[in-house]
Amino acid sequence: MPLLLVLLGACPKPAAPPADAGLDAGAPLRAPVARRTPVSTTLHGETRVDEYAWMKEKGTPELEAHLRAENAYTEAVLAPQEGLRARLEAELEGRRPRVIDDFPERHGGYEYWERSDLGAPFPQVLRRPLDGGREAVLLDLDTLAPDASYVSLLDYEVTDDDARLAFAFETSGSRNFSLHVTELDGGARWPLVLEHVTSFDWAADGQTLFFTTENDAKRSSKLFRLDRGADAGVLLVEERDEHFDLSIRRSDARRLLLLETFSLTTSETSFVDARTPKAGFQVVLPRVQDQRYSVHERGDELVIVAQDKGPEGRVFTTPIRNPRKGKQTEVVPRRDGVPIEGVSVLSKYLVVWERVDGQSRPRAIEWSTGRSQDFGDQQGLFTARHQPGFERTSYLYGLESPAQPPAVFERDLVTGETTKRWEFPVNGFDASSAEVVRLTATARDGTKIPLTLARKKGTPPDAPLLLEAYGAYGDPLEPGFSPWALSLLERGVVLGYAHVRGGGEFGDRWHDAGKLKHKLNTFTDFIACAQFLVAGHHTTKDKLIITGGSAGGLLMGGVLNMEPGLFHAALVEVPFVDAITTMLDTSLPLTVGEFEEWGDPRQPEAYAWMRAWSPYDNVKAQPYPSILVRSAYNDTQVLFHEPAKWVQRLRALKTDERPLLLWMSMEPAGHGGRTALGDVRLDEAKSLAWLLSAWGLSR
Repeated sequence: MPLLLVLLGACPKPAAPPADAGLDAGAPLRAPVARRTPVSTTLHGETRVDEYAWMKEKGTPELEAHLRAENAYTEAVLAPQEGLRARLEAELEGRRPRVIDDFPERHGGYEYWERSDLGAPFPQVLRRPLDGGREAVLLDLDTLAPDASYVSLLDYEVTDDDARLAFAFETSGSRNFSLHVTELDGGARWPLVLEHVTSFDWAADGQTLFFTTENDAKRSSKLFRLDRGADAGVLLVEERDEHFDLSIRRSDARRLLLLETFSLTTSETSFVDARTPKAGFQVVLPRVQDQRYSVHERGDELVIVAQDKGPEGRVFTTPIRNPRKGKQTEVVPRRDGVPIEGVSVLSKYLVVWERVDGQSRPRAIEWSTGRSQDFGDQQGLFTARHQPGFERTSYLYGLESPAQPPAVFERDLVTGETTKRWEFPVNGFDASSAEVVRLTATARDGTKIPLTLARKKGTPPDAPLLLEAYGAYGDPLEPGFSPWALSLLERGVVLGYAHVRGGGEFGDRWHDAGKLKHKLNTFTDFIACAQFLVAGHHTTKDKLIITGGSAGGLLMGGVLNMEPGLFHAALVEVPFVDAITTMLDTSLPLTVGEFEEWGDPRQPEAYAWMRAWSPYDNVKAQPYPSILVRSAYNDTQVLFHEPAKWVQRLRALKTDERPLLLWMSMEPAGHGGRTALGDVRLDEAKSLAWLLSAWGLSR
């Protein structure tokens, strides 16, 4: 039961720069300059010099003083935007109701949901009986960690009899989740706390808890079973291959516990009957390099989505008793150009999630007849929702777009009638005033690259435009709704999304065409999209701002080196920019597993293709646009030193006087930033103020 609410709330005024930040109030503003201590590395006949390698050493007084000085400099440069920032904070506060209740999920005899309240930093988890009765708070993150400024809830799971709650959270941003169990009758907490947990779920008896943990490299590598009253978990599985992670979950129909073992390219699933948790796990299909599959259940059959006969995937059934050697009955054959993302299994219907024209779409198939039905002509981002009963003949799904708040719909699979059950509340927003359009740019090799634009109806040509992209791991860039982005739409800014190769918009083929030796396509696709938008008078070079985070931040760093004159400014978040150095250090989190995405630079061929785009290694003596770089000191997915070093190298080499700012969250924050409602809103307003000021839209 994941945390689903959009976090948007009240916040304090920005603090003044600290007294020890190294800025003299009477002196001209000067950007901090870090010590340069060159470190040389020779590989494959090339010597690379890193003047800022020392910045990797977290916790030293010199480093932390430098980062505080960077933050103080950023605040001083942005000080003229404080009035605009305050107005934006007021807009964000006024746009949401005080209390937002998420759409509830049925489980056992209760329905469960999450509540966000402007008067509290963190959400609550609540439940009430299905047959009526008072609501009760099960989990209050404010009281769970009363002194914390950051709380991240990994997950929560309730036993089948609704008697016990397991939940995992952390308070630093470093993804070190601790697992706790509470008795819901009386609230007694189990004394044992489990650390470094990555996934967990209950057996059917409600007494046995399975969980996975990560190692020092933050790879989820061990599976344990914990019996109620035990002093420790029993180790069941240890995955030693550094490319693979483990995750445990109950199947949707609740009969099986599924242990999923996966890398970026390959997977294997084992299962045990949830009613016999001490039995051994059985492998469904053996691990085969570059083949992935997912497992679901329907009675005495397993329903399997497999990429074993092509990248699009197919769906087949096989007996639970002998899945390896049992007869495979194909239900949904592979269709060229139509990737299958997953399925939802009901007793009478199979709902297949496919990507059609680059967008996720559900299609229901009746088991008994094979008849198929799509879900009509609704447009936007479709998402699967929790289905409250295996025997039901209706289906819940979510739908949203950049111009439409998230809503939950229920489709009657017998009649085809569709009913809206819930919508995320937004004060003062008229969805009919905005529109979403799809366009197509042409890459330099002739490939057609989709673009999504969201804008107010009647927006004139050559408008300010914010262009976002990601392009990695086979993850599609899904244009969804963001309350903060309304402040841009209402001021005439166009929101753009470039669906570049490396993502998963068209399945594995699209991903494969933008990774490893083909990774350069991701960068040139984005440049082609930007050039198309300028040539088509959707914007101009002096109104085009680009943005991306994490692997999307790597993309931003690369295109800023390649075509800096094409962009007016860039908002770059938690950017993975020092790719070669990071991928050479196998002691760092994620490195070995990500060889399958970026390449292993210890190999000459991989080094050559990474050398062509690695942002840190390709900074040049040339003009760059204005850049704001956001990061977090405690981020364990992209370590803080990468953006910190990149900013220093850019400042040392760039030939212009445009502002280059580093905004490093030194307080608890993670890869996704801070989590307290007030902090989230403050950070959103700060980013918005910078963007609008860059366009000259300070009203």
